[in-house]
Formats: sequence, C-alpha cells, structure tokens
Amino acid sequence: MDASRPADITVLLSEWRQGDPVALDALMRQVYANVHSIAARSLRAMPGATLSATDLAHEALLRLLGSEVECVDRHHFFRVAAQATRQVLIDAARKRLAAKRGGDAPRVELDEARQVAANDDDARLLHVDEALRDLAVRNARHAQVIEMVYFGGLDRAEVAAALGLSDTTVDRDLRLARAWLKTALAS
Repeated sequence: MDASRPADITVLLSEWRQGDPVALDALMRQVYANVHSIAARSLRAMPGATLSATDLAHEALLRLLGSEVECVDRHHFFRVAAQATRQVLIDAARKRLAAKRGGDAPRVELDEARQVAANDDDARLLHVDEALRDLAVRNARHAQVIEMVYFGGLDRAEVAAALGLSDTTVDRDLRLARAWLKTALAS
C-alpha cells in the first residue's frame, strides 16, 4: 500500500485482511474520527450510559475489525459499525443490570435516585433492543434504518446512500418504524 495517498476504506479493509499492517494503521486514521463521532452521538441519545465515547468507539472498532464481516464499501463499513456500537451498548447494559442483581462487584451505597435512574435506562435500552429485534423480523429495512440513525449516528442522507434509497423513503421508513416501536415499547 502506498502510505502517501488516502485509500478507500474498502481497499484498506481488503489489504489489512490480507496481512498488510500499514493498511490497518491507515484504516484507523481514516475511520477513527467517524466511529468516535458515531459513539458520541449514540451516547447522547442514551442517558445514563456509563461508557465514554472513546471507550465505546474503541470497543466497537475492536469488534468490527475482529469480526468475519467482509465490508463491501464505505457505507457497508459504517452500517456494520452502527451494529457493533449497538451491541457494545446492549452488552454494557446487560452487564450493569447483572451486577446490580448481585454480581461479583462489591456493594457500594450510592444516591438511590441515581441508581434507580441507571437501572431504568439500562432496562429501557434492553427493551428497545428486544423491540428492534422483533421489528427486524417483521421489516428488516425499518430496523436497519432505526439502527443506523440512532446507534450509528448517520443522518437521513447517509442512510439513504448506504441503503440505496431515496431520502423520502428513509423518512417514511423512520416514521413507520418509530410508530411501530412506540407501540411495541408501550406494551
């Protein structure tokens, strides 16, 4: 790989998977800021999350690069990054809830209102995850649009480009998916 020129993410992913360590370094330089931004936007939408944007970005990148997923292009890479970010948040919420139910962590007395709020946020996040999995069974594209917007931090135009849809279709999918999720979360 010629380190003097910026390369396409797809090319860098391919070269890294073929064993080029320079490609991994170039890939990280190119995508880290975007993944960190995705993590920060995801955390803003998740009050009570205990991860920092840096921790979330690092964990999502580790999972993404450690997976067997072959990203076909830049848009696919960021769709997969949104999925990895969502999974890191869900796993962290599950871990916190398990610890609060008597995990191995030593018991520390905290302000009760703060503790209840954190429990509610984690439980709500897990409920949203379950509803999104149900939505994916009914309409995979609607679930993917929600995931890309709320967990991936992509705007409508980026979602439209990534999925090969019009902005109007993305707007309609978001409205329908939000309405479905609102009903599912109310039950």
